[in-house]
Amino acid sequence: MRSEHSTQIGTNKPRSHFHSIMAPTAKEYPSKVFLHTPLFRDDGTTEQYTVKQQIERSYARAILVARAYKFALSDILEMSDKLWDLHADPIVSMDGAVTTMLSIHYNLVIGMIGPLLPAQPKLAPLIKKLLDFEIIGQCMLTEIEHGLDSRQIETTATLLPDGSIDLHTPHPGAAKYMPSVTTISGMPTIGLVFSRLIVNGRFHGIRPVIASLTDGKGMCKGVSSRMVPPRSGAKPLDHSITTFDHVRLPPGSVIGSLEQSVDIRGDFLKSIWRISTGGLALSITTIPFLRVGVYVAGKYSFRRMVSGGDKGSSKMPIINFRTQQLPILHGLAQIHVLDAFSKVVIPKFRDTGVNMFVRHGISTIFKATAHQHCQSTLFLLAERCGAQGLFGYNQIVRGQADMRGACIAEGDILTISIRLVSELLQGKYNLPAARYPDCLLHKHEQGLWLEAKTRYSQLSGAHRSEEFNIALLPLCRPLVEFIGHRMAYEAAMDLGVDPALVQLYEAGAIKLDSGWYVESGLLSRSKQYELENTAANKVLPDLNRYLDLLGVEDYVTSPILSESKWNEFVSGLAYYAGNSEPLQELWGGLSASAKL
Repeated sequence: MRSEHSTQIGTNKPRSHFHSIMAPTAKEYPSKVFLHTPLFRDDGTTEQYTVKQQIERSYARAILVARAYKFALSDILEMSDKLWDLHADPIVSMDGAVTTMLSIHYNLVIGMIGPLLPAQPKLAPLIKKLLDFEIIGQCMLTEIEHGLDSRQIETTATLLPDGSIDLHTPHPGAAKYMPSVTTISGMPTIGLVFSRLIVNGRFHGIRPVIASLTDGKGMCKGVSSRMVPPRSGAKPLDHSITTFDHVRLPPGSVIGSLEQSVDIRGDFLKSIWRISTGGLALSITTIPFLRVGVYVAGKYSFRRMVSGGDKGSSKMPIINFRTQQLPILHGLAQIHVLDAFSKVVIPKFRDTGVNMFVRHGISTIFKATAHQHCQSTLFLLAERCGAQGLFGYNQIVRGQADMRGACIAEGDILTISIRLVSELLQGKYNLPAARYPDCLLHKHEQGLWLEAKTRYSQLSGAHRSEEFNIALLPLCRPLVEFIGHRMAYEAAMDLGVDPALVQLYEAGAIKLDSGWYVESGLLSRSKQYELENTAANKVLPDLNRYLDLLGVEDYVTSPILSESKWNEFVSGLAYYAGNSEPLQELWGGLSASAKL
């Protein structure tokens, strides 16, 4: 069935506002100079490298990207544009392992050690080498038996009489889980190891301590690790299980006061404040992953032909089908709206006047919203590419797998959503007020808040009760995501994103809880369809131009985008041929059957 819009798709008829709205997305990043080097060229055969070879390649790439950005300490501590640009750089979509290690290294490790420099000038050489990525930094918080319940960690940092620290893992369940602690990188590695500070036999609170893990050739004395198998589908990294056997650390290794915490929870949250920044930064990487996914699926859909006539005599591109158009169009809208959302949110993390808990709440909302869009859209885009969508070399499903790790890093989305909604219901703080109160997405948010507050008011127990568990926990993540839809919409309106894309984003967000709008009498299903259809038809004629202006063509290595790329890809695959004779048993059986 031929789409009624097929003759309009990809036309070059510009709208008056088109270039001014779209041009900023094609930003130049300092790492772009490496795209045509052998290390970043990818013809698909690198998928057949061993795990160790792929990890070594990711470390080599990370070195180039890190040194291209040339971070100063002020960039990290003041969260300059350069730090956020690293996470928005489309090059991160080529290798999720690079993104992981650089985000942890700069935002968490240097972000926590850097402020110590005025009081501990002896740290200057270490910080300089960390900034130059000559030493790798790891943040070691999570333990196997405690997961996200990190306040229960059991690794100990015991103050000794001479001022040194004894760092110890008391049992296997207290081993640190995930940080990369092997010698594969060939570079020295240090860790910020979150531990229970013990002074004179008393627990003084949780503190990070600076520990040397490897010298680049071997593990440091008392430090041992076991590398876990790679994450399914994602770029491999040497994630490890790490233990410490009474490792002796010099005086000054503890970050923070040695005095006993009066407010253990509060002091702990202050010590991990960079994690909320990291959650936002890593979530911004969803935007380049979406850009690449939408570009690949979109351009492939223009190229891929199917029979169009009754007798199959004519051909037409699959982009003519509405089912092919919608995931691409919605993905395009999400990219622009999330980009605007990030630009509105980032200044709040530079503003020291914004409450720490509010910043964490905003980070949680952005993370939940961005990953909801990224995971669902990349899944649909991969599906619309058929069999080609199953393979990592086409970059869509690989991007989805890489981003699954980011969903958990710096706090699992479900867990941090529960925490945010619980604190808001208890009135501990408030988020910024809505700026477009008549917006449908705000009405939806209000409706869900009313439901949550009603349930909360009817509880007889506390927020950790079984009643809360049953009545409110299932509402938390959807509520946070829908708050995010409203905030993202507002950001797009404020920053002048193409109105057609904003309308399409709104229609897509409404579809995520279609029944609520029907139940509330705001929009019938037919009206919802009409809103989506109208917005999609506004964007569709310029789709090819929108794809070109995403600015990711140079970062796309997928071979399905052209016949020449595909032929080159196939010619590089392992080739099997020979002159062996057919199995006699097979042909003998067939001959006997023929005689019967």
